[in-house]
Amino acid sequence: MEKLILSEDEIVRICERLGKEIDRKLDELNNGIPVFVAVMNGALPFFYELIKHIHHKIEIDTMKVSSYDGTGSTGKVTVSKHPDHNLEGRTVVLVEDIIDTGTTMHYMKDFMKKTYKMKDLLVTILIKRNNIHMKYDEQADFTGLTTDEQRYIVGFGFDYYGLLRNEPYVFVPSTKDIEEMNALIAEDKALGHSDITKEH
Repeated sequence: MEKLILSEDEIVRICERLGKEIDRKLDELNNGIPVFVAVMNGALPFFYELIKHIHHKIEIDTMKVSSYDGTGSTGKVTVSKHPDHNLEGRTVVLVEDIIDTGTTMHYMKDFMKKTYKMKDLLVTILIKRNNIHMKYDEQADFTGLTTDEQRYIVGFGFDYYGLLRNEPYVFVPSTKDIEEMNALIAEDKALGHSDITKEH
């Protein structure tokens, strides 16, 4: 590990705070049962920790959007899995892991508003990076941590070619970490496994 970005305890405290903020907003909107939509796969650990701290009765769903290839954003966004619920007229809380270059969030917000005809869309993210290469200055309604850290991060949903999502904290990997992951991937491919994912 090169640098710890968020510890396990810090993640829990962030989710407790966000839960209170979201509950207050849902009280204001008062639009029936909200649907919380997790962006797979990166936001899933954050999503499941967050909803423990939501006191409203909610429904949960997922969608899959990709714009990453290994360690960098491709600038191309694809939706490969839509939410299962009918979101028309509903309050939707979109849960994403990060706003980085802003490309994915810019596309998703525009796409969801046009496609699903929701009444309200509330965006919740774990990390907002002040990216020096930002393409769209997208803001979330609820943000866990804002950071100036420009290096690639992994853990707690953030991945390196699909690996390290299950680490319980967020960190900047060391050169040794990357070398170990590359060796593991090569070993796995040698066993005939060819489905290493390239997504964030």
